[in-house]
Amino acid sequence: MKKMLFALPALMLAAIIGMTTVSCFAPSYKDGDTVAASEFEPADTSLLAKKKLSDSTKVADKAAIVDSVGIYYVGTGSTKQFLQLVSYPSKRDTLVYGKTLHIKVKGSADFNSVVRVKFYLLNGKDSLVSAVEQVVLE
Repeated sequence: MKKMLFALPALMLAAIIGMTTVSCFAPSYKDGDTVAASEFEPADTSLLAKKKLSDSTKVADKAAIVDSVGIYYVGTGSTKQFLQLVSYPSKRDTLVYGKTLHIKVKGSADFNSVVRVKFYLLNGKDSLVSAVEQVVLE
């Protein structure tokens, strides 16, 4: 009987420790400021361009849409510290870059305008936007 009295506090201590540690492994569903992908991603214009290509020219080999290098749309997610760049012309890829302290702007760099961007390589790894130039499409 005395042995059971010594074992009882040890069992109770083990049960208390087990109950407190199990609750910390429970899944947390606090997602914070999440946005649905349908609202965040720009509209996919690649299907529309493929349809126009197939309607205008009945070519068996349809050309893939190739995005211009260094030319982007200025995204609506741009802030004072970051610049959101959306690929031109397909709007399929979205990139977010930090800005340098003094950014050079030629022309207009408003939202949804087409721009050419120059980058500054920081520490050999990170890229910052150092200049933005408006591209006039004809």
